Amino acid sequence: MTETNPLIAMTAYLLAIATAALLLRTVPGLTRQLEHGNESRFAGIDGLRGYLAFGVFVHHSIITWIFLRTGVINFPPSNFYSQLGQGSVALFFMITGFLFWDRLLTHGRRHDWLAFALSRLFRLYPLYLPLMLTVFICVFYLQDWELKDSGIQLVGQTLAWLTFDRPDVNQYHQTGMLISNVTWTLGYEVFFYLALPLAAMVFIYRGGWLQTVLCLIGIYALYELIGWEHSLKKHFLASFLGGIAAAYWIRRPTWVAWSLTPLAGIIALLALAITFTLFSRAFNLGALLLLSLFFGIVASGNTLFGALRPRSIRWLGEISYSTYLLHGFVLWVLVQRLPPLLHLDARQAWVFLPLMAVCSCLLIIISSLTYRYIEKPGINAGKKTLHWLRQNRRAREDLEKTAQQR
Repeated sequence: MTETNPLIAMTAYLLAIATAALLLRTVPGLTRQLEHGNESRFAGIDGLRGYLAFGVFVHHSIITWIFLRTGVINFPPSNFYSQLGQGSVALFFMITGFLFWDRLLTHGRRHDWLAFALSRLFRLYPLYLPLMLTVFICVFYLQDWELKDSGIQLVGQTLAWLTFDRPDVNQYHQTGMLISNVTWTLGYEVFFYLALPLAAMVFIYRGGWLQTVLCLIGIYALYELIGWEHSLKKHFLASFLGGIAAAYWIRRPTWVAWSLTPLAGIIALLALAITFTLFSRAFNLGALLLLSLFFGIVASGNTLFGALRPRSIRWLGEISYSTYLLHGFVLWVLVQRLPPLLHLDARQAWVFLPLMAVCSCLLIIISSLTYRYIEKPGINAGKKTLHWLRQNRRAREDLEKTAQQR
């Protein structure tokens, strides 16, 4: 059966890696960006991102295949294909928890919260806004530009999408399926970002008992507020704890030294293999503990016998946000919308599998373009905005000092 055959995933990964390698050889600008990105302390995590983002694409490809044949949207019957989505998302949450908690532990009270806020804003939205606009345009195109909801309702739907919720737009059933509903994870990311200063005051800055109580109440209020829209689940949020634990792990020299051994690499791969074969869901205690062990070893610098080191893999990591955010729309266009226009039946394996192969290559090409021309300029715009705000603040402070001296 296609939905349980691991060779499908292996072929898709090989096509994606080959496409990335070809792009790096033929487009010099990409290589320069990659060499600059390789200065990261956690290059192994950068490589891991590439596997994870593409794994979610494969996961949703199999879900799409099942939907086309049965009309039902459900998890794949194979633990492996189910975990390519769930396990990858859990590890993405761990990466977020690890990177930002590590910065807090490193900088302490000197942590730049303004830079943090702007970096997150300019990281998430520059690519998301064009995708959201594309979804709205497609919906109205499919409905012959007929306005079925009131203007106020449409404004409400727009605001909800701007906060990463996915209500139906203009009564188009399951609008979120145009992008495989991938933005649900961004709600969890946003909650983590907003709760991070409060968590820092409780666990790192450590003020008095009143501050601790107020911060804990604030975290709970954020959970209720964001959960009201996104239905946040506590066992999903537990994934972030695996990343936070890894931030403490890498501060133990003896643990890091062990993590870099071949034995640790074998244990990490075994933990991943057990999770992907014996567990149907990633967000339960056993699976999360195994994934946390795997991640702690990778965060310590283990490249899993070189699997996280190749340039093509690191490029997949560099474009992972584009890959994650755009793959659902690419699948929808090529697998659900294109075949009827060509009078093909995508329920047939001989039609679906070549289309999935084309999607695998095209997704990497599109993601590389959107990273270079949308994501990267957006990141740079965030840095320029931060620089501008700081310059203005310094200018105001200089004026105030001058006025006081007079």
